[in-house]
Amino acid sequence: MVKWRSAKRKWLLAIVAVALSVVALTLIAYQVLILSHMYPQDALHADSNLSLKGVVTSIEVNRRVDGMNGYHIFRFYYRVNITQIVWVKDSLSGWVTVSYENCTLNGWNSIGVGYDCPDKPELAIGQTIECKGYYGPVTDSPYSFQLTIAPTINGSYLKTVGF
Repeated sequence: MVKWRSAKRKWLLAIVAVALSVVALTLIAYQVLILSHMYPQDALHADSNLSLKGVVTSIEVNRRVDGMNGYHIFRFYYRVNITQIVWVKDSLSGWVTVSYENCTLNGWNSIGVGYDCPDKPELAIGQTIECKGYYGPVTDSPYSFQLTIAPTINGSYLKTVGF
């Protein structure tokens, strides 16, 4: 009888250990595979390189954006029709074609704006905004050809423009 209880305890202890290991490994995998690609991330670059004004045409929450070397999930992702290019950093102007008259970047008058700050901007479709952040001019990144606004990028912001 004593041997039976001792063997039962060992099996129960082994089952509990395996179950806890599975739970721990699942949480670690979730952290590595999912949360590591979510906001907020380390800075892409320390400084902003583009500022513009535009009209919000779409709003998405937790938008996954893929690149050749991974993906990123933005807290909020806005599609914006550009109405004014306010400022372009000199180092960026060699990588993109900017038309201040036509309000286009590389021939496009709309841009994706990825927002990774912890707050939730109260924006609506059709609202005019001004934003400043890091524009990725390369094609192999999830941040390519999008304006990223994050607390780790100096000078980045998104705000509504009053009428």
